[in-house]
Amino acid sequence: MQRWEYLLVPLEEAGKVKKRSAELRPDRLNELGAQGWEAVGLTLKRGDPVAWPVVLLKRPRESP
Repeated sequence: MQRWEYLLVPLEEAGKVKKRSAELRPDRLNELGAQGWEAVGLTLKRGDPVAWPVVLLKRPRESP
């Protein structure tokens, strides 16, 4: 049976980007993708005056 490990990555820098802006480059997500992580979900962090996305990633877990 395949086992997974999960990671939550807040993209706080996205909270400062204006609509239709090309300023946000997903360098952190590209780095994690190169390590085998796959983005499988997205939500917004709430509770602050400025919200930013939080990405859920997963990858196959190595055998023990």
